[in-house]
This record gives sequence, C-alpha cells and structure tokens, in this order.
Amino acid sequence: MEAFLVENLTSWIASLDGSEKLNFRGFGLNALFTLSRTPLHLPFLHATTRFWNPVTHVFSFGGQEVCPTFEDFQVLMESEGLEEILPQFRFGHAQALGRMCGLTAHDARSLICNGELGILGLIQRFSDAGDRSNHYWQGFRQHALCLCLLSHFLLSPGFSGSGIRLIEVAQGLREGKSCIAMTLAETLMGLDAFHRRETTRFAGSPLLLQVWLMDKLQVVDSCPAYSARDYFFRQRLVGALDERWWFDWMCNLSADRIAWRCPWLNLPTMSYSMSRLIGIQLVGLTYCVFYFPFRFLRQFGHDQICPPEGIEYPAAFPVRGAQLARYATAWRTRELLAPTPAFSCTLSDECLDWLNEEAQVGPSLASEASTSSRRGRRDT
Repeated sequence: MEAFLVENLTSWIASLDGSEKLNFRGFGLNALFTLSRTPLHLPFLHATTRFWNPVTHVFSFGGQEVCPTFEDFQVLMESEGLEEILPQFRFGHAQALGRMCGLTAHDARSLICNGELGILGLIQRFSDAGDRSNHYWQGFRQHALCLCLLSHFLLSPGFSGSGIRLIEVAQGLREGKSCIAMTLAETLMGLDAFHRRETTRFAGSPLLLQVWLMDKLQVVDSCPAYSARDYFFRQRLVGALDERWWFDWMCNLSADRIAWRCPWLNLPTMSYSMSRLIGIQLVGLTYCVFYFPFRFLRQFGHDQICPPEGIEYPAAFPVRGAQLARYATAWRTRELLAPTPAFSCTLSDECLDWLNEEAQVGPSLASEASTSSRRGRRDT
C-alpha cells in the first residue's frame, strides 16, 4: 500500500505544469516538487538513529554534537513564513475538509476514519487535472495536493494513517503561516520513538532530516548556494547499501568530517533560547518538544562552551489548548543569536574533555543518558 501511494503521489507531482506550480506557491511547499525526487536512503537513516540521544536531542558523530534546527529546515524548504502554525483543538474536521476540497458532507466523511485522513482516497479523487479552466476545481485540487504533501513529506505519522489535524495545518499554510517548527518537532519526536524502538517508521520529515544529515556529514558534495531545485542533481560522495556499513562508517567519523558551517547556510540570526527555558520549545501536532542550542553552539558560528552543571532536560509534554496563546508568545519572543565571523573550529581542552566523557555513553546507550550532565574536566 505504501509503495502504491508513493507511486501515485509521484505521478501527480510529475503531471503538474508550470502554471499549476506557480499557483501552488501560496502554500509555501514548492521546494518539495524537487526534494521529493530525492529517494529516501533508509539504511543511512537507520544507522544515524543509533547516534541520537533522545534526552539531549543531539546526534553525536566523531565525538561532536549536532542537531537539526528550525533555521536549517527553513532554509531547506526555502520557507519565508514567519508566523508558526499552532494546533487548534476543534471539531468539525469533516466539514472543514468538505469546504477545503469542494466535497459533499458524505464524501468528506468517507475520507475520514477513526481520526485518520485517507490520503490515497484524496490522490485518487484529485490527481487527474480535469478541466484546467475550472478555477474552483483547481483550487480544491491544490488543497488536496497540500494535504498529500504534508502527510508524506513533512508531517508523516510514525504509524499508519494521517491525522485529520493536517486539515488545520493546510488552512494555516494558505493563510501564509509556516509549518517548519511543527515539522521539526514531529521529526525530533520521531527520532526519539525510533531510537527507543517504539516504532519502525520515521515520523515528521525523514526527507528533510536526510537532506540535512547528508550535508552535515558531507555525504553529498557541497554547494556554494543552496537551492532545492538543484539538490536532486548533487553528487553522492559516499555510497553504501546496508545499515551495518553506515554504522561502522559513522563510528569512525572524525570531527573534521562534520560541515559545521555549510557554505549555503548564511543566516543573520538563529534561535537560541526562550525566556526562563533552557531550550527552544517546538509545538507539534499534539506535543511540545525541545532542542537545546547551548549543546551545539558551533552550528551557530560560536565557540563551543561546556553546558552548565546539573542541567535537567525537559521531556515532551502534551499540548494544551488553553496554553496556545502562551506558546505563540514564547515563540515570538525567543532569543536570537547572530553568527560570529570569528568562528574557530578548534575546541578548548575543557570542551574536548566534556565531549569525550559524553561520547563514552556510546551510540547504543544514548537513551540511557542521565538527565544530569556528568563532568570530568581537565584543569586549564
């Protein structure tokens, strides 16, 4: 079923003409028309999850810590939306789907079962262009395509089915909002679940995760200026078929293999923290989750420092509708950190000692990492 769905969605994307792609720009997802041609390399992704720490939300390669950030995903998607989409706990999703896609109440209800959205049914109904001069039909078709792209490439569920909350996300996109923070939240939680063997599927966006990881680990050749349109044509520098090979390769990575400052990632500021919080709070479809920029300051173009003693890393917690306004305020008031031109790739002895001790946990034991950092530092 999964392969059949992918084949049909790929055919739909390939059938779009220039004017249809131009009209679709209002959703802010056009980068997917090219990125979707990049095949997922699951052995590579499976290997990387063994280097993921679901407590501190970092990958540890070559004794160094990295993490996908909101800005990374935003650049990969060529997104310009600033206001983030927050989940709205409303009823009447069938009616909303009917209005969005021009469906009768009966047809809309037939595409929703047990809180899940029938993506294959949407593809079968709307992949045929029909009358291109019928602007009403083409508008409905655009919304249906948006739902399909969200489900498969950005907000993929960890298990079968796609939540009806995607309807709210599509509405937000049409209003000029962005789903990048939500996509990153679902991706981080998906990594947590996969690492803990709670699921065999990646949630969120394994596509953006793979694109980011292959750039960071220099698996694909670098480019001076990133463009989603050109990504599909970039040469793969490292190739392997099975997870074991990738795992061994990653175990032997040296720190200089990591592309700390990708040539195309030239941002004026990056998110650093929020008021009274040690991490960046990301709101997903149903849960809030965090990542912790102080652990990978090198990605911001700053010299890495050792995190404070005794940090307690907050776990994901359910989104509460009554707190949505507070979540939105926290996001708008997050602190920004400007990259520094004097960035040095050299780590202090103190940081090397800290990273070496952190690395002793090992990729297979990352989920057992203590929430309180243990420090054994060399006197300098």
